[in-house]
Amino acid sequence: MRADGAVAFGNLFPLGVLRKLRKEVLRRHNAGELRDRGLVRDIGGRYAAVLPFEGPFLDRRFFANPKLLQILKALLGVGHCIGSLETVIAMPGSGEQHQHIDGPLRFDRWIGKKKSMFNGDLSNLPAYAVTLCVPLCDVDEDNGPTALWPGSHRTALRPKPPGEDAILREFPEEHMVGKFGQSFLFDYRTFHCGMPNLTRERGDSHVRVHAQLVSGPELADVFPRVVITRRNLAKVPSATATFHARARRPPLAVGLAGRQRNP
Repeated sequence: MRADGAVAFGNLFPLGVLRKLRKEVLRRHNAGELRDRGLVRDIGGRYAAVLPFEGPFLDRRFFANPKLLQILKALLGVGHCIGSLETVIAMPGSGEQHQHIDGPLRFDRWIGKKKSMFNGDLSNLPAYAVTLCVPLCDVDEDNGPTALWPGSHRTALRPKPPGEDAILREFPEEHMVGKFGQSFLFDYRTFHCGMPNLTRERGDSHVRVHAQLVSGPELADVFPRVVITRRNLAKVPSATATFHARARRPPLAVGLAGRQRNP
């Protein structure tokens, strides 16, 4: 992670859990629920939507997986929490996504009561938030893998962030292909994009479905993008309390909020 800003895993989650997640996401997708509530409703045949923590998504083998928690603790420290749970769906025929990072390009600083943008070099800053991407299908070059540029996370917080052409010249491009059950984690600042879904056939088997968990510190000034009811929140044991709740109205929005990005 320090060198590449990304790491891939095999069998981090039980396949039975992932199959239930896939079934639930596709049910909500086919019902039109996810697109109606989408963060991004349609960009060239793909969209992103927040998923509520209920049903299979409340399975502790998923959001509080012991191996995952150990990884996040090592990367982010004991104060990390879940920032968002989303799905990103690429329909057959969807185009290539623009290259982007998930995190903000700059940080603000306060001097007394005055806020200003910090323009210094933060390229050596350790990871402060990470995105766990869990493909809920086989992913190959045809149905739209995620492209990553390993090592590019070190450039996002330079005094002058690089443009797309500079990233393409400076870093190798890796496509995250693999069988159902594999997942990958990347630094919030790693440049990436979704490749086109070149399949044309209709049907669920050709829809590329990802679930994404973002984890980081609790940021009180960012609006939450984790949705969970009070009843379900009460089911989360304190030993695996990866949520930091700030009540709104049922269903609750809790945890590190969404981030300024375009899925």
